[in-house]
Amino acid sequence: MRQLQGACMGRPSVSRKCLYVLLGSIFTLGAACAPPSSEEAGLTASDLLMEAPASSTDRLLLLPALNTSYQTVLYDDAVTPGWDAGYSWGNVSHGSTTSIKAYGASSMQVTSAADSALALGADGQSFSTNTYTAVSFAIHRGTANLTAIKNLKLIVSQEGVDGNGGVAIGNYASPSFDALGAGEWTRVTIPMSALKGSLTTFNKLTLMAQTAVNYGIDGIAIEIPQLPALDTSTMTVLYNDAVASGWSTGYSWGGTTLAPDTASRAYGTTSMKVTAPANSALALGAVGASLPVANHVAVSFAINPGTSNLTAIQALKVIVSQEGVDGNAGVAISAYANPSLGSLPPGHWTRVRIPMSALKGALTTFNKLTIQSATAVVYGVDGIVLENDTTNPPTGLGKTYPTGVAYRGINRAGMEYGNDWGGWTGQTFYEMPSSTQITAELAYYKGKGFNLIRLPISWERLQHTLLGPLNTAYSNGMMNYINLATAQGFTLVLDLHNYNRYATGAFDGAGNQTGNYVQRVIGDGTLTVNHLTDVWTKLANLVKTNPKVILNLMNEPHDLPMTSTTWFSGIQTVMNAVRATGSTQLILVPNTRASDVGHWHTWAPGGGPLDSVAALSITDSANNYAFDMHSYYPEGYGSNDESSYGAQLTAVTHWARTHGKKLFLSEMGIGIHESFAQPQITNALTFMNNNSDVWIGWSPWDLTHWQLTTNNHTADYTTNGITPINWYSAFLTANFLAL
Repeated sequence: MRQLQGACMGRPSVSRKCLYVLLGSIFTLGAACAPPSSEEAGLTASDLLMEAPASSTDRLLLLPALNTSYQTVLYDDAVTPGWDAGYSWGNVSHGSTTSIKAYGASSMQVTSAADSALALGADGQSFSTNTYTAVSFAIHRGTANLTAIKNLKLIVSQEGVDGNGGVAIGNYASPSFDALGAGEWTRVTIPMSALKGSLTTFNKLTLMAQTAVNYGIDGIAIEIPQLPALDTSTMTVLYNDAVASGWSTGYSWGGTTLAPDTASRAYGTTSMKVTAPANSALALGAVGASLPVANHVAVSFAINPGTSNLTAIQALKVIVSQEGVDGNAGVAISAYANPSLGSLPPGHWTRVRIPMSALKGALTTFNKLTIQSATAVVYGVDGIVLENDTTNPPTGLGKTYPTGVAYRGINRAGMEYGNDWGGWTGQTFYEMPSSTQITAELAYYKGKGFNLIRLPISWERLQHTLLGPLNTAYSNGMMNYINLATAQGFTLVLDLHNYNRYATGAFDGAGNQTGNYVQRVIGDGTLTVNHLTDVWTKLANLVKTNPKVILNLMNEPHDLPMTSTTWFSGIQTVMNAVRATGSTQLILVPNTRASDVGHWHTWAPGGGPLDSVAALSITDSANNYAFDMHSYYPEGYGSNDESSYGAQLTAVTHWARTHGKKLFLSEMGIGIHESFAQPQITNALTFMNNNSDVWIGWSPWDLTHWQLTTNNHTADYTTNGITPINWYSAFLTANFLAL
């Protein structure tokens, strides 16, 4: 119910006018809110809902309000100038109605014959499919056949070239179509990744009917990523509607003027409009205060460039200082905006986040923030915050690095042999090291400064038959490595290295390897989540008393016969079973496309939601999980910024910070013969150290093209005068675990 109260601008109580169903339809909260009457002042939203008028067909459903900070509205009461519904085709008619609406004063009523379409076009314009990440609209089915409504297809196109054959809207409604009554609205949001195909731009939206249907539509919008909410549990807010107590904008200089702006804002009810001449600055100061830089990981704020020269906006510099002593000469904001300033549509907001490590210079404390302009510029700013250092490495694990990324490790391949990208290969060779060999390896790893080892294992070798017992010899060898490593102080990642696959029949009843196996994939009807739950329940019972063990549920799942919603629901089942054993150890959660950072915002298997959306459903009773990420540089398929290794990690980093999630880069690497390998490894590790509020660990792969150690894992691997493991040395402290 707090959400209902918040919709009335944060008032502690709400009026009946804000909540009741009027005219047998739904309305959104916003301008309709009135102050509570004296008799209502003590009532909560929950109280008012209990006494709201009820009927057998009408229920109170609150659609999200249209928000121009991230939505470009194409229709609300009327089609937006520059767009035209005249592109509709077939036997279709549309007109305005005031009797039903989701927003404003009216909606559009559409009557569509079979094989016809409502279409909105913007002739001669081009909108980027990378900038705009979704299309959304409210829809009212009325008395139409539900199947016909769910089968409406949305298509994006550019000058007659379609992104794809259309995406049926049935799975993208919230609330779901199946939950709606005849008189109710829902909102459909379809990710651009599911719509764009190979298009890089678009200028038309088409909603095509396959069978005759009538419906209402309202609030049509194209969306950029929504700015993250301000989280007062992790942020010190310096400006949101007003300057925080103890801080003042009176430190601004050079003729800069400030004015409240209620027409455009990123948060709350008001933003700050800044008019800055050349060589002037907005500055917020807290006189007499001294804030430790160590307590704050970043400075961040929302900015709206308006109609200002983009170069002037990008050149704005942020400076932190203490009583006139600057941390450094200032950091230009251009590289720190998400979405990027260059891709931002007119009138929209983006959020700038600059790590304190880039700002502080030699300062140990600060009490002023300055945004300095080199040339005359006008812009909006909102939601200015200090991001607090809340990084606490998962409790109970091994020794961690005190600053930057906590866990710095290496993959120890060998025990997983037989499992590869395509599944079980049938090879007979694998490695189960002796205690003597393990001791030698650990001495080498410790000397290099690693504090973590990722240990890949094979499901087929561990459990010869699904739901059967764990193989004694293999599990004993595995436990021997775990016990010896953790006794030396290492944290150990136990990695089920099976790519979401399992080969039935790989071993006979006597435990001998056979060639008569059948490759299975979770979701194919034979291999199920219950099988994965079973093996992890048995593994958890083996290691649950060892707090230095991390549970990596599945290595690189890919090509799954399911949506990401189904995948993460299954992973939730596995996590719940692990927790039921009493384990509270850190769990690494994989995504549906090889745990790859490049697909995180683009991969939507089976027509379902994006991985980055479905993953938000994960919960953990122990509150001790992170998302497993893999990243090799360069990836080469263009789904991420590949200007540097750190840039490749940027999008998922912003996602994790926005949603309060942790990430673990359990595989990384660059081909050791690439000329750019060393500087780009340095770039990635520096990036993760600077974003250690999100990244808690990394471990490079150590085989073939990415080999770092000799085949017996006891010495540096050298080739053509190159010793690749040295690329990591600057981020390791020799004998760290012994210090």
